[in-house]
Amino acid sequence: MKRYKEYVAHVLPCMFYGVLCGLLVGVAMFFFKFGASKVTALSEHLLEGAKSSPLYIILLFAVLALGALLMILLHKKIPDCKGGGIPLSEGILRGLLSFHWLKTLIGTFVGSMISFFCGLPLGSEGPAVVMGTSLGCLCGKISGNKHAWSRYVMSGGAGAGFAVATGAPLAAMLFILEEVHKRFTPMLVLTVSMSVLSATAVNRGLSSLFGVSPYLFEVEELARFELSHMGWLLLLGVLTAIAVGIFDASIIYFRKLTAKIGRFFPRPVKILLIFLLAGVLGLTCVDALYSGHHTVLEVAEGHKTTLTLVLILALRMLMMLLITDSGVTGGIFVPTLAIGALSGGLIVKLLVVMGMPEELYSAAVLLSMCAFMGGMLRSPLVSAVLFAEITGQFTDFFFVALVVFTVSFVTELFNQTSFYDSVMERMEKEQTAGKTPKIACFEMKVLPGAFVIGKAVRDVMWPPSCVVLSIKRAEKNTADTDHDGEKRLYEGDTVIVRARFYEEEELKKVLLGLMGKNQEIVEVEMH
Repeated sequence: MKRYKEYVAHVLPCMFYGVLCGLLVGVAMFFFKFGASKVTALSEHLLEGAKSSPLYIILLFAVLALGALLMILLHKKIPDCKGGGIPLSEGILRGLLSFHWLKTLIGTFVGSMISFFCGLPLGSEGPAVVMGTSLGCLCGKISGNKHAWSRYVMSGGAGAGFAVATGAPLAAMLFILEEVHKRFTPMLVLTVSMSVLSATAVNRGLSSLFGVSPYLFEVEELARFELSHMGWLLLLGVLTAIAVGIFDASIIYFRKLTAKIGRFFPRPVKILLIFLLAGVLGLTCVDALYSGHHTVLEVAEGHKTTLTLVLILALRMLMMLLITDSGVTGGIFVPTLAIGALSGGLIVKLLVVMGMPEELYSAAVLLSMCAFMGGMLRSPLVSAVLFAEITGQFTDFFFVALVVFTVSFVTELFNQTSFYDSVMERMEKEQTAGKTPKIACFEMKVLPGAFVIGKAVRDVMWPPSCVVLSIKRAEKNTADTDHDGEKRLYEGDTVIVRARFYEEEELKKVLLGLMGKNQEIVEVEMH
């Protein structure tokens, strides 16, 4: 009977909220992705037509200037819609950042469509994640205890958005667990997996109905790696890690540069310059624009010369640096994959010259691309699974893991913060500017019906920078540690936590949502 009650209290809500959120996000993000593809196709058509007349070129830059103005006004009204979306979602899901879910949802949608129409090298994946987070917040509100459930359900929504945008459900689950939360707990795994699976089912059903592919890339059959290729794959991993290091160093250098000259280029001026530069690139090198989806496929198929790869890589890197510094709305996941594919194409061309079998070119480029992403995010499992789901062919993970974890090992030696984490830290500093953090200890009881009853301490999403210092058992015969080696909380237990916070009232709201509302949280001396 006790196990049945625990099942009802723990498992069924995770399944219910997870499926509900997944269905909602699956429908919404399918139509967002579908709309984004149509807007991008229209933009490409108009850009091609603009090249036919000087008058059309003038109109092109006028439209781009108008797009920049709309983006500036949008950011002024809805600041939370700035940037790629994934760093914002990470901060929200970890409890470090706050947001207004409806404004962020609308602002991200509108801002992304402006970026896609104007041809900026941005994708739909980051916006899909943050909009999934927003819809997850909506679903969390119906629980009756939003302070306890919201971050679980929002995590499911973010994963569902990622899954629909990329067509890679397993990579989406791992992305939320490994990259966003950096932990695996039963409730989190169950909620995220139910959201991702239900969203994926909806996405594939709607894709079949509308006659579009549910996948991010569709790749032809690739050559297989053999044991005799191990040396080449190890070298591929090392060179890819060096490319990641160059990428990280360029970001650091560019931020230092913009910090020095930033007063001469306020954010509105930066946005206008980026939109106008997109027009110049659209007339001279269109491969440097849009998400980079076609670029990845063309590089993998070997259709680009070495000089072309270098040129497009340099231009895409420049646009990436400018866009992330200005905060233009749109995702950088696929654009980063494009940079990884371009650098991978150069690396593999070098390896082929050195003697690597040429038939491995396509497979090696795609593997280097995914390993590049994994090195940038410091998420090797995500990149390994993403490669398998993108290709749909590789079942032997040995060779994939060999490259991916070589990149992970080497990039750890650089001792640099991952790209998304560094962006999220900047966002947190902006939100908390002028506020002074406090550290204090609080004592409270586990009241009847509290969210935490029967749950392990590690499975509860406590407020950020909150640590459980001690648990005083209400029942003397209740063991401090359960049979599975984890401390579980039960009715009547007294808990002392230490927290670092900016707003004490907000902290207490979350704690009351977890421990039971009808009580007073008492501050105690720190030990």
